[in-house]
Amino acid sequence: MAVQYSSVLVRYGEIAIKSDRTRRRMTSLLTRSIRGALREHSVTFKKVRVEYGRIFVDSDQAERAAEVTSQVFGVVSTSPVVVTDANLDIIVEQGLALARANFKEGLTFAVGARRVGTHDFTSQEVREILGARILKELADLNLRVNLSNPEQLIYVEVRNNLAYIFTDTVKGAGGMPTGSQGKVVCTVSTGLDSPIAAYKVMKRGCIPVFVHFDMFPYSSSQCKDLAIRQVRHLAGYVYGYEVKLYIIPHGEGMMCVQESCPAKLICIFCRRNMLRMARLVAIKENADAIVTGEIIGEQASQTSRNLRVTDAAVCDYPILRPCAGDDKVEIEHFAAKIGTYKFAEEGLSGCCGLVPDYPSIHADLETVENAEKNIDLSILNEQVENAEVIILRSGKSLS
Repeated sequence: MAVQYSSVLVRYGEIAIKSDRTRRRMTSLLTRSIRGALREHSVTFKKVRVEYGRIFVDSDQAERAAEVTSQVFGVVSTSPVVVTDANLDIIVEQGLALARANFKEGLTFAVGARRVGTHDFTSQEVREILGARILKELADLNLRVNLSNPEQLIYVEVRNNLAYIFTDTVKGAGGMPTGSQGKVVCTVSTGLDSPIAAYKVMKRGCIPVFVHFDMFPYSSSQCKDLAIRQVRHLAGYVYGYEVKLYIIPHGEGMMCVQESCPAKLICIFCRRNMLRMARLVAIKENADAIVTGEIIGEQASQTSRNLRVTDAAVCDYPILRPCAGDDKVEIEHFAAKIGTYKFAEEGLSGCCGLVPDYPSIHADLETVENAEKNIDLSILNEQVENAEVIILRSGKSLS
């Protein structure tokens, strides 16, 4: 009997524990993103349908659809499935054919099953009868049963009048559907940390507005180009929403700051001004928070005291630091996972020539604020107005 995958079983996590009204809204957002991802990756499908606790993508390209769908925020895992009637004899025959096509010689296996609805057989009967048939009909493979840690698994999910049979599960991106939260301004440099911080809040359903501070003449033009490529990659995780990148010319403004403040505090002033400009972008974009990639203690400007002094520049927007408690090994592994490590490998992470030899690690807020009285901060508004705005995603409808 030939095996034909005709659908994808899509699992979600946190959405399932929400109230009925919230769950309906979030599954609607999730199916919208799934359709957008499939279309963007040229995967044909007939329908994306919702059942209680599950989403199904009916497609003749089910294996490819499972891979694409797994990378949509909100999806916990996917499986290409064989769809059949909820008849025990048919389930066993189709399950046997699927095992014959996928099981390897000499390995251990188990059969899993669950049911939703009323049937004239139990989940345990499915497990026992299908397992026995596999041992008998595939005796030449020398298979052994291991219920606790099988090397191969075949699973049957019976839902009302249909049964879904599969052997493979693709791990998903997880999180919450894009658009279930509002916009956030994500500041990005060209290093490892800030793209991961952006990814983490995107994974929680936020729509990113990216901001890169161009430090020319204190940095190379290559830094700007690298930042653009970096955020284009991140924008690829968003479907159905407009995504922008603001490139703010900050280098010339820092010339004035450099002339008016103590050298050891230059990084503190720079970061305070970056937050002020990020706030202006947040106001423009009606965003709810500002996201940075800072890690506690990772650099002199990122000590707990310096972060406190930096944050005091903006009091009406939360400053989110999703990577604050990570270490560099964790960051490197995460960057490799989401595909941003390759950008940092280009060796441009130190895209600023302003860093002093002995920066302050214990800045005093009163000292910083007094020094700022000598700086014309109105230039920050001008820098934001002069920003280059790149549309990374058009936000066209996916319905």
